[in-house]
Amino acid sequence: MKYFILLGLITGILNLIPYIGITIAGIITLLASLSGTPETSVFLSILIVNVIVQLIDNNLLVPLIINSKVEINAFVSIMGIIIGGAAAGISGMFLAIPLLAILKIIFERIESLEPWGYLMGNHMPKKFTWRIRKLKIEKVNN
Repeated sequence: MKYFILLGLITGILNLIPYIGITIAGIITLLASLSGTPETSVFLSILIVNVIVQLIDNNLLVPLIINSKVEINAFVSIMGIIIGGAAAGISGMFLAIPLLAILKIIFERIESLEPWGYLMGNHMPKKFTWRIRKLKIEKVNN
């Protein structure tokens, strides 16, 4: 296939746009392959590779990166992107993760909201103590 390096670069750049970027890149690549060769095997292989890469990227890499860098668990990040997309479209998808990170920091700083910060995060906050356990320990000591 001609221009496979250029098409790969375009696909990589468009993959930065959540959800629709890889679809646009796939359509461009498929159209380029149809104009270059009439074989359906090339068309199907491009389609299969795009689907496999998208599945690995969205279900494995992105949640792991979000989990390790932003310290928001994968379920909360995926739900945030879905809710952000439903509320504000593509811009809501882009803003969902930064807003979740801001909310998590706010929740961890306010004592009454600390459990929500714990639920959003991937590990226990440093200052968080379980009140039930603390009460049991105090009762045992008395």
